[in-house]
Amino acid sequence: MLKIPKNIPKKQSDYTIKLKAKSSDDLLRQLAFDNSLQANVLFSVSSGKIILANEAACKLLGYSKTELLTKSRSTIFDINEGSFKKLLKERAAGGHSTAIVTGIKKNGKVFPCEITSAIFINDYGIEKSITTIVDITQNIRKQKKIDAGKEKIINDNIVAAQAKSDNIEMANREWIKYIAKSSYDVMWDWHIITDEIYVGDSVEELFGYKIQNNTVKSKDVRKYLLPQERDAVVKKLTTTLASNMKTWKDTCRCKRQDGSIAFVTSRASIVRNEKGKAVRLIGATQDISMIHELENKLANQIIMAKKRLEQEIKLKEFQIAEAVKYARDMERSAIGIELHDNINQLLGAAKLYLEMAKKGGEDTEMYLNRTSEYTLTAIDEIRKLTHTLRKDIIKSLGLSQAIHNIIRDTMEINPVKISFKLNFTEHSMNNEFKLNIFRIVQEQINNILKHSKATEAGISLVQNKKFIILSISDNGVGFITTKKGNGIGIDNIVTRAASYNATANFISEPGKGCVLSITFPLADTILKNKKNS
Repeated sequence: MLKIPKNIPKKQSDYTIKLKAKSSDDLLRQLAFDNSLQANVLFSVSSGKIILANEAACKLLGYSKTELLTKSRSTIFDINEGSFKKLLKERAAGGHSTAIVTGIKKNGKVFPCEITSAIFINDYGIEKSITTIVDITQNIRKQKKIDAGKEKIINDNIVAAQAKSDNIEMANREWIKYIAKSSYDVMWDWHIITDEIYVGDSVEELFGYKIQNNTVKSKDVRKYLLPQERDAVVKKLTTTLASNMKTWKDTCRCKRQDGSIAFVTSRASIVRNEKGKAVRLIGATQDISMIHELENKLANQIIMAKKRLEQEIKLKEFQIAEAVKYARDMERSAIGIELHDNINQLLGAAKLYLEMAKKGGEDTEMYLNRTSEYTLTAIDEIRKLTHTLRKDIIKSLGLSQAIHNIIRDTMEINPVKISFKLNFTEHSMNNEFKLNIFRIVQEQINNILKHSKATEAGISLVQNKKFIILSISDNGVGFITTKKGNGIGIDNIVTRAASYNATANFISEPGKGCVLSITFPLADTILKNKKNS
């Protein structure tokens, strides 16, 4: 039987369906997992690996379903932040939990999200978790917009309060109290001459202070400011009052009744007498702690994301350099093997027949013919070897002809049929990029011949306004793409693609062939210019 936590939040009420006599597969169907408009991901609790993801999750995170199945929770969440660790702890204790954490998209961008995660046990006794992800970026922006609107309302109220300053004091206080009832800010009215500050009732709700008769002295207000900021706030206020300015605004930190620290912003209109001396301030104080914390969190997330990106770039550059070095070593090794095992033997045989011809006799002509045959064969093999290794093959033949030649040579000596589709503006691309395309095609054809046992293969190179797409497919035995150690050939292809900010995707399973697909962004590193043409 499935074990579902009892106290699932209301947001998950759509998911709490009658579970009697239902298997885990039935449950997932009832939850309309795949068709849900919310981003849902299914994890293995023990390993953190992603088991299943719906379309909404793929769209939110920027991955395909196939890609997500190779990832874990550490790929799409910042698992090191405190809120995520707390979620796991609460979920382990109660079966479910909700928290605001940092999500990470495929392109490296981070975003604030609210996730709700619940544990269940399938028919085989394996713990799994279903996690719903909600991007709250828009909510934060919306809150900022609301706060900006509130600030305008308060400013309008302050102006209106100043206009009523000729009324009797009690009437003004009643009016401020009326405003406070419809505001989340603390309204206040400071009579500078008597040093009495009338404070609205919302001061208790926002900061925890219950002020007798709603009246305090300025020295009492100063006590709530943090000592390290107190002098600066008082100096700025004193300077403003001594000037001819009509408004004052400042941001600082203050202590709440419970000892916690609040970030606040205060603003006021200054009422002056006929001599220009400040006699009264009518203003409001707003608690902006949540906005400040969210902005700091987002700023820290951006900094951490940049650091991670810089580390990844450095790692990629190192891996590319190592792969290039390894590829060169492999090429040298391959040349040595080819010279020793093939060309050396052909020349050795030619020398042997030539020595026998020197002795004379009725078979001399036959020996000379054999010498000539082996020598010509060795020359032909050397020509093929140099043709394969030449870097100027693209400049002399062009990419299309070079691919056609390698297809022709491959089909002449191997039982495989290869088709080639080209829709590519070759003259606008630089030779270095076209050489890399050729090497990838060369490498993948070699992989197909060595490992796939394919009888048919296809090569497609197409271009649109934004991308160049290379696709190489075969009908061979296939392989498990997630299996480690698939070979240096695949690593070389991945590295060459990465050097142009492209990703090599291998789509394959045993018995179903393989499709290699690489999408290159049409960037300046690809386009032809005078230096690299």
